[in-house]
Amino acid sequence: MALEAIEEIKKSEAKADEIVKNATDDSKEIVQKAIEEAQKQYSDTLASAKNKSNKLIQDAIEKANKKAEPILKKGKQESEDILNMSKDKKDNAVKLVIERIVKIHGNS
Repeated sequence: MALEAIEEIKKSEAKADEIVKNATDDSKEIVQKAIEEAQKQYSDTLASAKNKSNKLIQDAIEKANKKAEPILKKGKQESEDILNMSKDKKDNAVKLVIERIVKIHGNS
């Protein structure tokens, strides 16, 4: 009977060792899955933040372009006006500049 009790104890210890081994394996698997899930959530959060920042930047660029459009249009119109100035106005401007330069340096 003592041998049977010892055999029963050995079987119980082996069973307990198997349970501990399975629990250890399960815990490692759970930790690995948790790490993978955390990495996935981190990647998703990072991608979402990048998308939001890109949208904010794009919105800011569009807003700035809308504000700049009338200024650019006005500048373009003014440059076209200068380029399309009549020959008489150009000649008068050249004469005026020459007269001022000659008057300033004419006495030298």
